[in-house]
This record gives sequence, structure tokens and C-alpha cells, in this order.
Amino acid sequence: MPQIYHSNAKTMEFHRRNIQSSHDKNKNLSFLFKVSTQTISKWRNRDFTHDVSSRPHRINYALSELENSIAVSIRKSTWFALDEIYEMMIPINQNISRSSLYRCFKRNAISTVPQEKKEKAQKFKAYQPGYLHVDVTYLPKLDGQKWYLFVAIDRATRLIYYRVYSAKNAKNAEDFFDCCIKFFPFKIEYILTDNGLEFTYRLMKNKKGEHCKKISSFDIKCNENGVEHRLTQPCTPKTNGMVERANGIIKNGTVLNTEYENVQQMNKDLINFLVYYNLYRRHGSLRRELQVKTPFDALNKWFTLHPSIFHTPPDKVKAYLFLLQIHT
Repeated sequence: MPQIYHSNAKTMEFHRRNIQSSHDKNKNLSFLFKVSTQTISKWRNRDFTHDVSSRPHRINYALSELENSIAVSIRKSTWFALDEIYEMMIPINQNISRSSLYRCFKRNAISTVPQEKKEKAQKFKAYQPGYLHVDVTYLPKLDGQKWYLFVAIDRATRLIYYRVYSAKNAKNAEDFFDCCIKFFPFKIEYILTDNGLEFTYRLMKNKKGEHCKKISSFDIKCNENGVEHRLTQPCTPKTNGMVERANGIIKNGTVLNTEYENVQQMNKDLINFLVYYNLYRRHGSLRRELQVKTPFDALNKWFTLHPSIFHTPPDKVKAYLFLLQIHT
């Protein structure tokens, strides 16, 4: 059987035998065979002449054993598409990537859906534009003041909107709601938030342990505009994983990479990223059947498919973003 060598091997089997049988100095053999003295020493210390595997003894995978088991179990039981399972895994691990999930499926020989399973494959519950995930995240302290970023992302199009505020309170949550109504070009049907007091009083209790009956200003706004306000499970912020992930993307592209002298610089950088994210950034988790790459592409596609749910055309969103960029 012929010897199989590594692609970068500098010596052949008969060279190695000569090295092992020679009594000459390593330096002289190095010059003779045109290899390093380390290579000469390596073969002299071995009692064989074939190449050994360069595979690492331990491979560190991006997914833990538990996450790997969950992903494989979901795939085999439902045969959901890769993008749909990726969305389901984000609340479990916000740092998971689509490519690491694909490699997991590849290792387990389930990267391709069998033909007999394709017809039985279920679809992850999809919503048309109008389901917003809303959250508040912290920004760097500037000008002696704490700053907060209210963020909203649409589930279907991944269109995102955010605004900087100096306080995390009900008044600013109410103002952000009004801004979202103006920004998003379609009817907002649902809003999912956590249980923070800026959004709801539903979990507040008095000294007797009774739930608060007062309605928050954010809930009032939702009722006035025909929006259903949904809440995440208490003490489990990852159940709102889509906007949590969006928060990380925004920060990684702005405040975690740049130092600002004042809040105006920070706000300008955030607005520039808002334009980039919506108009140019490729988004791998958009539904494949839409055949789109960016949130704005998805917005245009939905406008073509269901124009009745839009109150303004997508082009006005693009114009608004550019104006926002110019005047910031």
C-alpha cells in the first residue's frame, strides 16, 4: 500500500529511514535534506516513518453538549428548517451562530432533510409584519448622565427602530410607543415586552399580596391603538430573545467598539448603525421563502405580498432613515 503524506510534508519515507540510520549531525542532515533541524530531530526520535494524524485530541464545539442535544432533538422530531431552529435556539444561547448550528447538523448527518420527511415538516409559527419585540438596554454613562436605549424589532421583517433616552421610565416608554407607530409603515398588532415598570404594573403587589389594578400608561397606549400587549415570563428575559439578540448586535457595532466624548457623538453613531442595519446588513434568519437579504428587502417583499397591512409605502421608511441620519 503506497504511503500517504501530509500535503506540507518535506520528506518522504526513504528520506526518513536515512535520517534515522545516519550518525551525522542534525545541522548537516538539515542542509542535506533541505529541512529544518527540528524536522531532523523529530524523525530521529521516532521509530516509524509514516505520517501521524494532525487531528486535535480534543475539539471545542461552539454548542455545549446540552445545546447540541436540544438542537438535534428538535431537528429530528420536527425537521424544521435551519433558520427556524436557529430562532428557537437564540433564547437558550444568545451567542449561537447559524453556521455553528449547521455544523452541528452536519456532524449528526441531519443537515439535509430526507425526501420522505419534507412533506411532513412543520412550519415554525410565522407572523406577518406587526409583531414587535420591545426592550430597554443600558448605554455608557456620558456627560455625567446615564443613558438608555429603547429598542423595537419586527418579527417578520427584522426591521428595527431605537431611540436614546435619559431615563428608563413609563413616560419615555409611552413616547417610544408613539415613535414606533410613526416609524413602522404597517399596523402594529402585538408588542412583546418584559415586566418592567416602564411597561406594565401587572406584576406589582400591595402589602396584602394583591395584584395592582392600576393600568400603566404603556398599556393604555396599546389599548387606544388596538395593540395587544404581551409579556414575557417573569424573571426569564431570554424569552424575548429576538430583541435581546438585537441589543447585542447594536452594541457590538457601536458603543462596545467606540469611545464617545459626549452623547451627541454616541447618538450619531447609533443612527448611522440604524441606517446600516435596516438597509444594508444581511440578515441570515429572514424566512428563506421570501428570498431577501436585508430587513428593508423583506419590508418591500411583504408590501408586494400584502399591501393592505401597510399604511405607508416602504420607501418612506428609507427616506425617514436618511433624513434622521442627515439631521443628527
